[in-house]
Formats: sequence, C-alpha cells, structure tokens
Amino acid sequence: MNVKNMKKITKVVALMLIMIILSYCILTVATNNKVQARERTEDIARLSNYPEIYTLVQELKTTHPNWTFTLLYTGLDWNDVIYNETTALHTRSLVHNSLLEGNKEAWLCPTCGWTPRDNGSWYCASNATVSYYMDPRNWLNETYIFAFETLSFNSNVHTVEGVQAILAGTFMDKPTIEYIDVNGIPQVINKSYAQVIYEAGQNNNVSPYHLAARIRQEQGNGTSSLISGNYEPYVGYYNYFNIGASGNSTADIIRNGLARAKDSGWSTPELSINGGAEFLKGGYIGNYQDTLYLQKYHVDSASKYSVYGHQYQQNVSAPFTESLDVYDAYEELGILNSSFNFIIPIYENMPAVPQDRPGRYVTSVTENVIVETQITDLSIRSGPSTNYTIKAKAPKGTILTRIERAEEISSDGRYWDRVVYNTGSQIIIGYASREYLGDVGTTEVVNEVYTVSTMCNLRNGPTTTNTKITRVLSQGTQVTVIDKILFPVDNHIWYRVKLMDGTQGFVSSAYLQSAPVSVEKYEIDGELLKVTPETQITEIDGAVLEGTVFGTGAKVTLNGANYTVVMLGDVSGDGNITPSDYVKVKNNIMGITVLENAFRIAADVNGDNNITPADYVKIKNHIMKVSKIGF
Repeated sequence: MNVKNMKKITKVVALMLIMIILSYCILTVATNNKVQARERTEDIARLSNYPEIYTLVQELKTTHPNWTFTLLYTGLDWNDVIYNETTALHTRSLVHNSLLEGNKEAWLCPTCGWTPRDNGSWYCASNATVSYYMDPRNWLNETYIFAFETLSFNSNVHTVEGVQAILAGTFMDKPTIEYIDVNGIPQVINKSYAQVIYEAGQNNNVSPYHLAARIRQEQGNGTSSLISGNYEPYVGYYNYFNIGASGNSTADIIRNGLARAKDSGWSTPELSINGGAEFLKGGYIGNYQDTLYLQKYHVDSASKYSVYGHQYQQNVSAPFTESLDVYDAYEELGILNSSFNFIIPIYENMPAVPQDRPGRYVTSVTENVIVETQITDLSIRSGPSTNYTIKAKAPKGTILTRIERAEEISSDGRYWDRVVYNTGSQIIIGYASREYLGDVGTTEVVNEVYTVSTMCNLRNGPTTTNTKITRVLSQGTQVTVIDKILFPVDNHIWYRVKLMDGTQGFVSSAYLQSAPVSVEKYEIDGELLKVTPETQITEIDGAVLEGTVFGTGAKVTLNGANYTVVMLGDVSGDGNITPSDYVKVKNNIMGITVLENAFRIAADVNGDNNITPADYVKIKNHIMKVSKIGF
C-alpha cells in the first residue's frame, strides 16, 4: 500500500472517529435534557437532590398515611421562572395592600413602586415577594398543603355538606337563591348554593370544594355588581368566577366581566356557576393547571398554552388564601385523613434556602426568654404591631421560646420577636415586644440521647407551620433530648433537642429512636467479603488486607481463607461512595460501559441481581444522606 493511499485511509478513520465522538456527545446531551425535562412522577425517592422537600413531604405522610404526592419536575430554571413572573411582565403578579407589613417597599416591584393597579389596591410584586409565594418549601405544611391538592371531583371525599361547610357564614349560606332575570323580574332557584356548586363540580369533574372556595375568594361579601344582576346594560347576567373581569378601573372590570357573562349566556346564578366550572375544567383543571398553585403559577409545559401567561389570577397569595378555606372545611368535616393527592412543583437551581416573608429582617433562633411585664400580662399578637389581634396573654414570669429575633426596629419604635407560648394544652405562636422579654438560660427538663432514624427536619419551633427549618438531620445523627411537648401539634409530638455543636431546635419524635441505629458491617458470601460503606478493615476481627486500599476488588485474608472485597456502592474500588460511583452505574445502565465481577455486585446495592435505576437512586441517596446502604 503506497503512502498516498495510507494518508487517505488515515483521514477516513479520523473522520469516522470524529463522527462517533460527536454522536456520543449528542446522545449524552439528549440524555441529560431528558433527565431534566418536564415530568410528573410518584417516585418520592428521586427527591434526593431536594432534601428539604423530601423531609417536608415525609412530615405530611407521617401524619396522613393516606395522602399521596405527585412530583412535577418542571424542567424550568428557578431564576428564569421568577424573571417571567415579575420583570418580563410587570402586571403578571400583584400584591394586595393588606399584605404589606414592615418595610413595605420590599414587597413592591422597584420599577413600578407605588403605582396602583387593577382597582387601586393592588401593586406589582417584587422578586422577593414572588419568590416567597412560589417556593413550595414555604407552604408544604399542614395548613397550606391544599394549595397543591389535585382539583378533580372525588366522590369518596366531596359532599354537599362539605360545600356547605365552606360557604357557612357567607352570602351563599342560604337554602334558596334569589336573583333578577334579564327582564328585571325577581326569581328564585329552589336549591341552595351548596347544591348548585356540588352539581357543577360533579358534572364537570371538578372539586366542588375548589369551586366554593374560589367563589368566596372572588366575591368576598357578595356585593359585587358582577353578581348583583342589576348592572346596566347587563341586567340579569352573572359572573361568579370573575372570568374575563379585568381592566384598570372598577368600572372596566365590571363591564368586561358582565360582557363575558352575556356572551356566555350566564343569565342565572346557576348557569354562571356551571359555566365557570366548565371554564375551569376546559381551560385549567383539564389542561395541567389542576391545582390552585398551578392556576396562578403556570409552570407545567404540558399545557396547551405557553408557560407563565395562562394564569387564572394575578394575586400572588391567592393559592394559599383559598387553600385555608378548603383546609378549614376538611377539618370541620373530619376528613383530613381521607385519600388526597397533591402535586408538588420542583424547579432547577432552586436557592439553598427559601425566601423569607418580605418586609421584616429577622434571625431564626431557638432560645428561652422570660416575660418581664410589670403589671399586666404580656400580649402575644398575630402580627408584629399593636394593630394586630391578641392571640394570648402570658403572665409575668412565663418562660417562652423565641424563634425569631427582629433585626430592625418597627415603625412603632419596637422590636417585635416571634415567640412560642406553651400553655400546657396548646402551642401559641405569635409576636411579642422585646422590651418585655428577658434573656434566660435553657433548662434541660430531661437529658436523653436519641438517634435520628430517618432524615428529618430540625425546626426552630414545635410545629410544621410558621416555623423555619434550620437544618436537615441525616439518618444516624445523635441528638440529646432536653424537653418534650407531650401533646400533639400538627399531629406530631415534638422534642426539643441539642446537637453535638450546641445547636438547639425541635424534631418530631416520629423520627427519633432511643437506641443507636444498628448496622451490620459485613457478611461472607462464598469467596466474597461483602461490607457496608464506610466500614474499616479494623472493624473486622482477624482480617488482613493485601495492599493499602480497602474497597471493592481488594483482597483480604480472614480466618485462613482468602476473599475478594465487595463494598456496596463502591463501584470505582477506591473505598469511598462518591458521585463517580453512581455515574458508573448510570453508564452501565445506558450500555456505555459494562461492570463485571465484584464491581457489578457492588453496583447491585438493592440485591435484586440486576443493575437498574433503583441502584443509582440508592447510591445517590446514600451520598445525600437521605438513607444508608446496608444489608
């Protein structure tokens, strides 16, 4: 073969190698994109990258075993989401003036400032405000979880009585419905609002509780011209869900809303409620906007509409204020332990710590203080000002637990700290003026060593609502219990604990056990010595290591016999469990490489004789300290 032909062959081979490399890169990119693409799944174990969401879901599942959770991996970057919900369109997210507290400017978009929107009582929300409301970690608790409830009709849960419980005390709490027809003549529907709303939900496969809560949210005290039936020139038309009711003034909002009602033929309250339910089903609940959260924050790309734009309302807090009505009704009916499903959104590159409520600058603490009033009892209020209602009064000398220390003086010249008051039968969390609080040391009522049995949250206070997660504790962490609350709060029994570094907080007793977690270190399987991760050669009596690295593939002599080491999860053979190990497992699953002999057995951490994504997840969870690999 001459030199010229040899050069041609070399070029062809080089070109083929380049094509192979490019194909591999394209395959790798496509695979990675698929991992991060939009997906709904019930596999909670995949939350290993989001330990705080994992522990929040586990808290809820512990107290409500019948609840199920669907994870919505949006595939959207958190920073892009916040930009699109704020700066990209300044009126997309509005905050009501009733929410503004503390440093009010912190709630408002810096571009729009105090420019009024809608009917004059709304303002463009800041990035911090939207981040606070959009981050699911702020709302995955007993009180607000129903913002994520799947909104389909459920015959095992929904009843007319349940709808009535939501409507109790409102303008819809009546046995019949009086209205004005298109001719201006008074008429009566011989049904209750509860019956009409229930039937609308049943007919459209929509939760009637959601419909009832939504009408309460939209209509308030029931005096709006959108449902009065006597607004000229739209006499006899009704819009209970405020569909199409938008504009820059109250008059514009009413005219646009009633024009929509007339075009839709909503000439009775019943037709309007049915039409609204049909609208919600077709445009929202049947279109992957099937929770209160997703109706406001349109982040599921499976929808037929582009993300962000197709939102039901501009009110940033709407999903959570509505969810309170639903929760209260479920609690009154005694059905909180029924089978509910919740859809939890997850974003890429979420911040390590959730956004605090805007307007106040505080530090999370867990420390005792003593009431030092002179004459009257200390007022514990619902908010950081004397304008808020009094939730309880604590006598002089009462020991409280401070969970938030204000770092900025309020407009009334006081520092308002958040405190926990244990009355002996209930836990009250509220605000107290620091001038009446004195520092006092922690009294260790008990001193008992416990071990964390499964990854859980350390909170600054004894409840899942209105407290902050200060740390996620991994399985096997040793804590000292120094006090116990012996009655349930949010369906948990809470222990006050102290960590080895002196940090204090509260942990649900459901995740603690008095004895250390027992772990078998090794077992012999034929010619293999299988060991758990982090096991040292010195922990195996009589074992002698050949070489210097005690990991998968190493040779050991024990009691006169020779063995090959298999350290579960150590696929690389370096004696440690690191991301390189689950990458090797992933490459084996994808067919890029093939694991053999002891390394293949080390990769099969669940022991089913196959290497599957389940093994990949278990190794990843071990690294994240969600769970431990063992026999």
